[in-house]
Amino acid sequence: MAISRVEIKDFLVFKDEFALDFSPGVNVLIGGNGTGKTTIIRTLYAICDVVKKRRPEHSSQNPKPILMPMQEYFPNGEFERSYLHFSGNSQDWISLRHSNNTEFDRFKIYELSEIDNAIYFPEKDILEHSRGLLPFIESKYTGFGNIYRDILIKGQDIPTKNFSKTQRRISEKTTAIIDGYAEYNNADGNFYIIKTDGRKIPFSLEASGHKKIGLLGILITSGLLEPGTVLFWDEPENSLNPELVPVLVDILLELSRNGVQIFIGTHSELLAAYLAVSREKGDTVMFTALYKDGDQIKANTSNRFDLLEPNNLTSEPVRLYEKELEKGLGR
Repeated sequence: MAISRVEIKDFLVFKDEFALDFSPGVNVLIGGNGTGKTTIIRTLYAICDVVKKRRPEHSSQNPKPILMPMQEYFPNGEFERSYLHFSGNSQDWISLRHSNNTEFDRFKIYELSEIDNAIYFPEKDILEHSRGLLPFIESKYTGFGNIYRDILIKGQDIPTKNFSKTQRRISEKTTAIIDGYAEYNNADGNFYIIKTDGRKIPFSLEASGHKKIGLLGILITSGLLEPGTVLFWDEPENSLNPELVPVLVDILLELSRNGVQIFIGTHSELLAAYLAVSREKGDTVMFTALYKDGDQIKANTSNRFDLLEPNNLTSEPVRLYEKELEKGLGR
């Protein structure tokens, strides 16, 4: 099963009530800054992650609510004295409460209890700073949330003994892009790209785009992106040369066909357009435009990127073209 719907009430940028349905395949969120793309992606991950980790604490015999300090996922934010309250039913509201137990905003995810695994691929490059960073984050006196702690831990996984056909196909693509593969070195606590000619390049000296593809390769070969997983990826186009975008899109679509639900927040027309034109029959790709209407956030969805409105990813290139025409005509 996949996350099918979210309902939000008075949560961060979302005022009053907001609802959004999702595709079981690839979900692409676009919109201006401050329209809630990262809020949706990060909060969905946080709730999926904590419920998976702490689900054993809650059962029909022991219906103990699950409490999660929200500052673990939103450090230095307004959640410093707030807790997530989860009753264990996928149809229940998941409430955020102050330490005095006063409910102040709500988040509801449909089919949450069916999620097997969740991975958040952060927009910030974190693996090159891995040496000594994990204990530093776990001290809880830093500005790093659990999304960075989690990816540091998952990035240390080793390849599975037997690759599935999907693992093999995708790992071949990532290896071709970076001319090697990424791995974590237990001896010194650093990540490296191991080139096909045997050279060992530390992440701190590798191209940013190659580090991103290298981490994706680790998640693939270690079996973390298996069927039943939800992948949350904020701005995957960051640091990638445009020529790598169609390759990344092919990988995302193949993961989707293999049972991975994907949530993407993007500012890239190129990425969204390639997802629209590269999908095959049977692929499900849903595009959502988030926008402000006064102080409220609203959303329009479509399986056609070219018909999505409002769409600032396509409107701005048109404005630029018009200005180029005006300049060329001397007006």
